[in-house]
Amino acid sequence: MAKFFKRFLIATGILGLIGAVGALGGYLWLNSQLPPITALTNYQPETPMRIYARDGELIGEFGRQTRYSLPPEAIPGQLKDAFLAAEDSSFFHHPGIDIPGIIRALIADIKAGAPVQGASTITQQVARTFLLTRERTIMRKLREMLLAFRIERRLTKPEILHLYLNQIYLGNGAYGVEAAAQRYYGKSVHQLELAEMAMIAGLPKAPSFYNPAAHPERAKPRRDYVLRRMADTGVANQEAVDTALATPVHAGRHDPVTEPMPMVAEEVRRRMVERYGKERAYTEGFRVFTTIHPEAQAQARRAVQQGLLDYTYRHGYKGPEAQVALADLRSQTQANPDGPGFRQILLKRLGQFDAAGPLHTGVVLGLGPAEPGPDWQGPAKSARVLLADGREITLAWRGIRWARPYKSPTAMGPKPQKAADVLAAGDVIRLEKRPTGPWFLSQVPEVQGSLVAMDPGSGRIRAMIGGFDPSLSQYNRTTQARRQPGSAFKPFLYAAALEKGLTPATLINDAPIVFEDKALETRWRPENYSEKFYGPTRLRKGLEHSRNLVTIRLVRRIGIDYAVDVASDFGFDRKALPQDLSLSLGSASLPPMQVVRGYAVFANGGLRVDPILIERVEDRQGRPVDRRIARSRCIQCHRAANAEKPDPETLVPHPELRFHQAIRPERVLSPQTNYQMVSLLQGVVERGTGWRAKKLGRKLAGKTGTSNDQRDAWFLGFSEDLVAGVFVGFDQPQTLGSSETGSRAAAPIWVDFMGEALKGVPKREFNQPEGLVTVRIDAETGKLAASWSGDTLFEVFRKGKAPTEVTPRPPSAQRSQPEAEDGGGRDREPSGSGKSEESGSSSQMLQDLF
Repeated sequence: MAKFFKRFLIATGILGLIGAVGALGGYLWLNSQLPPITALTNYQPETPMRIYARDGELIGEFGRQTRYSLPPEAIPGQLKDAFLAAEDSSFFHHPGIDIPGIIRALIADIKAGAPVQGASTITQQVARTFLLTRERTIMRKLREMLLAFRIERRLTKPEILHLYLNQIYLGNGAYGVEAAAQRYYGKSVHQLELAEMAMIAGLPKAPSFYNPAAHPERAKPRRDYVLRRMADTGVANQEAVDTALATPVHAGRHDPVTEPMPMVAEEVRRRMVERYGKERAYTEGFRVFTTIHPEAQAQARRAVQQGLLDYTYRHGYKGPEAQVALADLRSQTQANPDGPGFRQILLKRLGQFDAAGPLHTGVVLGLGPAEPGPDWQGPAKSARVLLADGREITLAWRGIRWARPYKSPTAMGPKPQKAADVLAAGDVIRLEKRPTGPWFLSQVPEVQGSLVAMDPGSGRIRAMIGGFDPSLSQYNRTTQARRQPGSAFKPFLYAAALEKGLTPATLINDAPIVFEDKALETRWRPENYSEKFYGPTRLRKGLEHSRNLVTIRLVRRIGIDYAVDVASDFGFDRKALPQDLSLSLGSASLPPMQVVRGYAVFANGGLRVDPILIERVEDRQGRPVDRRIARSRCIQCHRAANAEKPDPETLVPHPELRFHQAIRPERVLSPQTNYQMVSLLQGVVERGTGWRAKKLGRKLAGKTGTSNDQRDAWFLGFSEDLVAGVFVGFDQPQTLGSSETGSRAAAPIWVDFMGEALKGVPKREFNQPEGLVTVRIDAETGKLAASWSGDTLFEVFRKGKAPTEVTPRPPSAQRSQPEAEDGGGRDREPSGSGKSEESGSSSQMLQDLF
């Protein structure tokens, strides 16, 4: 027996030794497989890129994880207590693992025959979150425990808790407690109530299952459990806990983006990815501050949306978006009284339609009044409509009568005589309600447009609208579209002619011209919109009324190569400019942003600046990463940074020297030529196709543009303080309609925007530089006026370029009367290929509507 016992002890010892060696070997092997914990000691959390407007409002966010990293002192102590009560009440007392908890979890796992219960401490959760996967295996659990010991040796308890609260996933796309507070309650952690803290603290166990915004009925018991644990552990008094327990669940889905500007944010995202790469852009927490003014952006959005809706009203109604069988639906709800009601089902169906700009979605309940009186006689000229927000409204005849049937951009059906000609019960329709006026039947426009506005002196972009609604299309027509500017390109060619030595009074013959291509056996006969010819025409008048034939002969006179050289100096890609006479009519395909940059040269005294959308970039700590040196008209500001420090006398002819060399704008036109161009473009507003802008009562300059077959409509214009450009057209180019010129389709949008954007801005004259003289000339000959001259005007010339010859006395025979200078709103402007645009009066129909 003694011998057996001795052998048993030896065998047990050997087995124990083998086990110990095996355990040691297993420990050493596991330890060698553990990842380093540098991710914890050098914590750089993955943080999304955030994009801000000029006033600091958040307009966009891009990244895989929504996180706002907070320093330890910024996290409320009661929130920390809530997490400890819910997840690890012995956190400050264990060495990284909770032995009793592990025993309980092992027993539960053995009984179930599979891993069903966890006992992870906060330290273990940190190890898993930062360094391991979430697979539920024994091997992963062992690694987690070993890492927890290692973490506890390297970091203090407060440091571990801080990492945990900034890193943990809490559902709804939120990582960390601050992101969760913003997502669920729309406020920061320091503003949370006790019930809200407990709700967030209960999420780590199962963020999706307990999501209070999606499953409040599941989230409440979990929240209440955390509150009771806080009372049991003594970190919250019972009275406060009772009050919190009685609080209903009120979490929601809050977007941290306070001022959404999707197209602006997307443009910034694209530029940041190009500059820093996708990985850095999405994870390093860049804070990007743009030049966008939220107020100007909102004004631009309203102007574009209303302008595009006005276009649809001019071309007829395309019908409802869908139909609901109301009679069948009523029968179903009556047959099932315990189910959802008729109204609830309708509202649910309306909620399936995407929002579209300022439009409301509704369903027609019936035509005519709901309860016709004894004196009521048909036919019905109104409709009862249930809106998606639950309101029931009456759509009056005034809001229906515009809806002639749409046939094509150039044709409509007959005018409706009654509501039934347009609507039927069950029609799902769109409606518009403007600040002044009743409800109107509407529709989502197929036509699109863009508007970009910038400070001509600094290049800062104040507003950028790339379409009717970014939720319907993310295509940014401001920067991505390539469209023909038509006559809006002509000012760059006229500027080239003035630089070449011509004057605003130079006569160019407006007469027929034919170009033959023998190789292709074709002929090109460009013509004016009016299909008339006006003979010798001054450059000023040719631009004011956008005479195609004048521009073609002008470019032939100065040379195509020279015209292309000067146009490319305005910032246009030389390769995009045609090397033939079609350049005269704006046939180049250009993005609206480039065209606005070109017009900014005129508004900036002949100096070209690059558009600036990104003002500065900061890292996650707020340290500058990239900053554009701001341009402004403050000479003193730039002298401080400019080592050259030019004297005032030098700055008069060379104002560009006030800028730091790194951002010094390029001079495109001499100050004298530029002022002449401004004067010519002012004439377009005062007497030509830009007449709509006169209503603003300011010194403005601009130009309309319409491409061939009215496929593209433009208006570009500026004041001393702001330059803006509007484009209107279909994404797949097609005619807008025979009368949809730049003056009619685009100019009203520009006028609406500038009228709001310039409110409160002092009225200023365009500054006239030295080296110019003003001379009275004969309007017909362009020579010095005489006592026998009929129409005369004052014209601006460069010194030495003014006419010296007096206009000759006319023969005794009665002279033919020249065309009136004051074309008002009835002058015609040519288009991009020989047919052109008519200014036209504003639509009387729309005046009646709105």
